[in-house]
Amino acid sequence: MMFHDIQYIYFDLDDTLMDFSNASKKAFEHLANHYQWVNNQTTFDIYQKGNHQTWMEFEKNLISSYELRSLRFKRFLSNMNLDDKTDPHELNENYIQYLISETTLINGALTLLNFFYNKIPIGILTNGLKEAQRPRLIKADLVHFFNDILVSDEIGFSKPNPEIFKLAKQKAGNIPANHILLVGDNPYTDIEAAQLFGFKTAWFNPMGKNIPDNFKTEIIIEKLEEIIPFFQLHPNIQGRI
Repeated sequence: MMFHDIQYIYFDLDDTLMDFSNASKKAFEHLANHYQWVNNQTTFDIYQKGNHQTWMEFEKNLISSYELRSLRFKRFLSNMNLDDKTDPHELNENYIQYLISETTLINGALTLLNFFYNKIPIGILTNGLKEAQRPRLIKADLVHFFNDILVSDEIGFSKPNPEIFKLAKQKAGNIPANHILLVGDNPYTDIEAAQLFGFKTAWFNPMGKNIPDNFKTEIIIEKLEEIIPFFQLHPNIQGRI
């Protein structure tokens, strides 16, 4: 089996283990109700567009995480003609508090974590803000599964920067990069970047998105449990399932 030599597994968090898409929408709905904005799909789409643009700029090192926190809401307020109504820093803080309360997991996440627990070391490798990611893991009662939790905002590097994969390799005991597996949903910041660093990868693609040109990954899965058969002959797992 292609993963018989895997000694450490990193999981992306958002939309890989935890349902961030649903959580972010619910958190924004709470925010809209709190500030009495028009609460509909159009309003959320306006926020999403600016938020996506801001995260793209952050991942390209064009802005800092501090700037990201306010800029995404500055853009939203501007596009909604609400520039003078609310402090974007306040909006960000309230949004994150609503986000932390949403702890729905992706289907199969607990099954997968329990399968690997105490058999192969596993960790989290996530882009996100420090005041959100760890509290969400704590709230969801997932922390005990992981040997390491690497949050981009805590360490100063975000995927796809190779420095975050270098640190992940160090945390895994400096084992060979091709003995580390990354499971993630983003074909670029997760899979492509990890492949370039030498990790093996599993692309979680639940919506069946088109495969990008020149895309490389060991496996593509639409359900998290589809990883399990690839490890049933692993020396750390064989006979323990």
